[in-house]
Amino acid sequence: MARRNNLAWLVLFWVLLVACGPDTIFLRPALDTPEQHVKNGNSLLTRGKIDAADAEFIRAKSLDDDYAPAYVGLALVQGHRGNLDGGFETLEKARGIVATPDEAKAVDRGFNLLEGMRSTVQY
Repeated sequence: MARRNNLAWLVLFWVLLVACGPDTIFLRPALDTPEQHVKNGNSLLTRGKIDAADAEFIRAKSLDDDYAPAYVGLALVQGHRGNLDGGFETLEKARGIVATPDEAKAVDRGFNLLEGMRSTVQY
């Protein structure tokens, strides 16, 4: 009887110990790519969440320092913050590291968007 009680206490202790352990963190490597972070950043920009978009573009750049669309996003953030000249400088850097025709289109789109911002700024 005492042996059965000891076994029951041991099982109960083990269950409580396992149940109170740290939460499992599931890594989703497919979501931690420069492409995904740029996509997230662009979505956030369209909703006016400039700081959150900036964080996404910074993460994309940290994953791949030569990913031109990350620089396009950073330039657009600069434009939204009123630093159009800095945005154009960032786009020039992006133009220098373009690796694909799609990236070149993204850079051209960035220039067009910043030019649109410039035309709305009142001096």
